[in-house]
Amino acid sequence: MILPENYIVEHREVKHVRLRVHEDGKVYLFVPMDFTEHEIMKVLEMKAEWIAAKQQYFRQKGKILLGRNEVLLFGNRYAYYYTPQYKNRVVVNEESMTLQSGMDLLDLSVQERWLKGYAGKCIRQRVAMMSEVLMLPYNRLFIRSQRNKWGNCSSKKNVSINWRIIRAPSFVMDYVIIHELCHTVVMKHTVKFDTMLASLCPCYKEAQKWLEIYGNNL
Repeated sequence: MILPENYIVEHREVKHVRLRVHEDGKVYLFVPMDFTEHEIMKVLEMKAEWIAAKQQYFRQKGKILLGRNEVLLFGNRYAYYYTPQYKNRVVVNEESMTLQSGMDLLDLSVQERWLKGYAGKCIRQRVAMMSEVLMLPYNRLFIRSQRNKWGNCSSKKNVSINWRIIRAPSFVMDYVIIHELCHTVVMKHTVKFDTMLASLCPCYKEAQKWLEIYGNNL
C-alpha cells in the first residue's frame, strides 16, 4: 500500500475508524487491528473530498508574519530595540509600538517568559475592570497556558484566561474575557447565553472570526 508522505495509518485496539486532518496538512487514520489494506484504501477514497476540503481550510488560515526584530502584542507588530540601560525591565510604548529592554526579547524563550508575566498583569486588570463595569462578579482568576482554549469558567465562578490572548487585538481579548464572565451567570451555550454575550459584546462575531483565522499565530 503506497500512500502520500503526509498520510499516517495506524492499527489500534479500536472498534471504529478514526480520521483526522491536522493543521499541518497531515492525515491520520486509526483503524482496527484486523483492517485490511483494501479497507483502508476504500475509507480514504470515500473521504477524499472531505480530506481535501480540510487541508484547503487549514492552508487558507491567516498567517501573521513578523520581521526579524518584531514582537506580536495587542494584535500589532512591536519593534524591539535592545537598550542595555533598561536591564531586565521592558518599556512598552503603545503610541510608537516599540519595546525597549536590556533583555533579549528575540530569544523566544525569554520573550515568552516576559509575555506571560506581562499578560498576567494586563489580563488581571482588564478582568477586574470589566467585571465591575458589567456587574458580573467572579471568584478567582487564573492565567493559563492552554493550547486549545482561550478561556474557561467553572461552576464555582473561577475564571481562566489564556495568556496568549495578549497577542490578539484588544477587542478580541475583551471578547474572551466577557465570554467567560457571561458564564458566571449562564454556564452553557444556550440562546440565553448568546443573547447576553451579544448585548455585552456587540463585536463578538468579529472577534470569533479573528481567532478562527489568526488564532494559531498566538
